[in-house]
Amino acid sequence: MIGRTALLVLLAASLGLAWKALPGRTPAITGPDPIAVLEPVEIGGMTQWLLIRGQDRSAPVLLWLNGGPGAAQMSLAHATARALERDFVVVHWDQRGAGKLNPRDFDPATMTLEQFLQDAHEVTR
Repeated sequence: MIGRTALLVLLAASLGLAWKALPGRTPAITGPDPIAVLEPVEIGGMTQWLLIRGQDRSAPVLLWLNGGPGAAQMSLAHATARALERDFVVVHWDQRGAGKLNPRDFDPATMTLEQFLQDAHEVTR
């Protein structure tokens, strides 16, 4: 029984690592001037991920902060923010330590309130 459990844990961990290695992509969106991109951006000295979606790229920007620290919500974006994409350009940000942004050599000591505020300032600029 322990062997089977260990195999399932190993499989789950492997799938998680494979997901992080996938290139960024998001389904297309329709609208007058749509935007639908998932891209890595250099923020706070490290690569962080932004998912940007909206039916009209000239609409006001709504920055969606994940539940962090460590709790990525980008995978739920399509279910939680679809209605918002009609009136806003919704920017989902995988902050340091969450989701695609948790590399093997990540230093959790960088997850300070000061650093999160500096990162947020960079994102909004």
